[in-house]
Amino acid sequence: MYNIDSRMFKPKYVVKNIDLSGKLADFIARHPQAVKNHSDSASYIVFSEEDGKLNKANERLAKNLKKEGTEVIKAQKTKSRKEPWKFVVL
Repeated sequence: MYNIDSRMFKPKYVVKNIDLSGKLADFIARHPQAVKNHSDSASYIVFSEEDGKLNKANERLAKNLKKEGTEVIKAQKTKSRKEPWKFVVL
């Protein structure tokens, strides 16, 4: 079992991750081709376009998941209307 950063459970981070995850899910539902090359078993970790503290906590989560052997995809929210999400396999 990996060591989860206790900051991930602060209510503000939980709410922000839920909000970003919902936006990502909506995007993927509307644009499934954006993730067609990714494994169905991969874990998507959301990253904010402006919240550095949230991103640091999520980076630690991603590293811990990778240590367990999970395929992790960084889903970076952008300010671009043309490309609102960028995906990087970590």
